[in-house]
Amino acid sequence: MILKLGNTRIKLEYSFLLIIAFSIILGNENLIYLLLFSVLHETGHLVLLLLFGGRPDEIVIAFYGIGLKHHAKLSYGKEIIFLLGGITVNAVFCAFHIHREINLPLLIINALPLYPLDGGRAAKLILNQIFSLSISDKIFKAVTVICITTLLAYSVCYKNISLIMISIYIIIYTFNNPFD
Repeated sequence: MILKLGNTRIKLEYSFLLIIAFSIILGNENLIYLLLFSVLHETGHLVLLLLFGGRPDEIVIAFYGIGLKHHAKLSYGKEIIFLLGGITVNAVFCAFHIHREINLPLLIINALPLYPLDGGRAAKLILNQIFSLSISDKIFKAVTVICITTLLAYSVCYKNISLIMISIYIIIYTFNNPFD
């Protein structure tokens, strides 16, 4: 389902509705907080994007959460700050002990140096500033393989279905969109 708010497309994927239905059936009480803090995380990005003169192109709401897409031409520093904006929101909530059980995992997952997560995008920008693009890509591919293997092993070992789903999503995304 696609809605339009000004020039911004808001795309609601049916997978999101399936996850909500599945969570309700299982009686997952933290779902509402997860959704709330995911929205606030993306709001951190959105506020910084607007402050830096950019505009969102699309907001996607899917099984993996909420994502903000833009094509604003931000400087290197502003792009790093923009990427860290969502993580910062979760860190502030953690610092004030506001639903740490939700915000700490959101912070940690989004800080991982894996594409398309915030930490992965920031890491790739930093590597591109330090090394040539070909060397940057090789380093980032190695980091991706190590991190995703570790994340997947951890999630299987501890039977964490959410982390397994996140790991699979990142693997699929990486194969379909290599470091876009």
